[in-house]
Amino acid sequence: MTEMKSSEKNALPVSADPGQPPTGIPADPEQAKTVQAAESGKLPKQADEKETAANHPPLPAVDAMPMATQPEQSKSSLPMRMIWILSAVVVLLVVLFFIIGRPRQKKDTNKIPDQEPKQEEKSSISDYASVISKNLLIGEPQYSETILTDDAFAGQVPGSVKASGPVISQDIDPQLAALADAFKKRLELLQGSQMVVRGNAQTKITKGEFRGFKINAIEKIENQNVVSSEITVTTPKHGYIKSLDNVLETVKETDFSRFGVEIQDAGLEFFALPAPLAGKAVRMQLRSIRFFGKPIPGELLISGKSVSRITLGMPVAQMEKLFIESHIVLKRKILVNDVYFDVYKILDQSNEPLFYVYENKGKVWGISLISEIFKTEKGIGIGSNLGMMRINYPQIKLNHSEKKTPFVQLEGVDGLFIIQGDGIDFTKKVFPNGNKVISILIGNSPEFE
Repeated sequence: MTEMKSSEKNALPVSADPGQPPTGIPADPEQAKTVQAAESGKLPKQADEKETAANHPPLPAVDAMPMATQPEQSKSSLPMRMIWILSAVVVLLVVLFFIIGRPRQKKDTNKIPDQEPKQEEKSSISDYASVISKNLLIGEPQYSETILTDDAFAGQVPGSVKASGPVISQDIDPQLAALADAFKKRLELLQGSQMVVRGNAQTKITKGEFRGFKINAIEKIENQNVVSSEITVTTPKHGYIKSLDNVLETVKETDFSRFGVEIQDAGLEFFALPAPLAGKAVRMQLRSIRFFGKPIPGELLISGKSVSRITLGMPVAQMEKLFIESHIVLKRKILVNDVYFDVYKILDQSNEPLFYVYENKGKVWGISLISEIFKTEKGIGIGSNLGMMRINYPQIKLNHSEKKTPFVQLEGVDGLFIIQGDGIDFTKKVFPNGNKVISILIGNSPEFE
């Protein structure tokens, strides 16, 4: 028994840390207090162990090893728990930051779009005039209008004379030949030509009358090239001009001065145009200066902002008084874009519709013509084709509405001449001259799209 006590006192400390004394044998009284404060939950057990060590023999060294390691493991595990807890807290904070931060950022980015509609809502629409004006701005075409001139219908010939010598003079001969070519082009534009095919050869025949001048043109075509041409023009007073291959061949019963007077009597003017290649060609233009025939009476005239006796902006009550006795006046309402409009339909005594009048705030806002009897001072109205407009007006403007309805604007008329859309291509600049006017709008209309 004595040897066993001596062996226990000299045994090496058994613990997790070799530099620490075994549990229950504090190396320093202050350290014991520290351990006691850190593990207050185990103090009763340590007191029991001290009493056991004093009153009972110590257990073998082998049995004491677990008792020495258990308190040390508890002491070393405390910092590890704190590290794990702190790590978990940090991870949780990071996750919360991303969860809370991302929605806020998305909400901030949506603030600008939310403010824009509010600004648009401030521009309220008070009446149907505002509706139409706003729609016209929104539906404004995204391309520039197309402008067509009458330059394409100018007569053009080489500046040469007959091999045997000029018929009249070196200067006059090319001009008369160019005027003959200009007449031929206008007739071809108005009524077209006839094509006769014989094998590989084609013969183009243009024959008819233009403002009292009788034109007969024959062109022979091979491989799509004109190989020969003959144009004859007979004036209203029986003058005669003939050109072969665009060179003046014959002149009878007229001369340059008399020929010019007859052109003016037909409501036309003529003048020379700059040649594309100076000195190598002569170009002469014919242009309408007035309607050929009887003047258009005032009650059927389209001019400026007026149709017949109606003018844009005049009181609707005054308009009714003008037609209530001689015509049939019907009033109705139409609904366009959730807005009601007052519309007056004017018919003649035979119940034939003539035009519609659109009202805005008690005044004439627009006039929509549907009868062929109304014409401009140059004779353009419903039924006229694009070619007639081009040869009567030196410049016309083509455009189309939001729904691709093509229309023409003419000088001196505050309105739209709506034409057939067959074959028209604004991108390729294709405008068939045979397309006719189907309606005319002076001013505004809520129904035009």
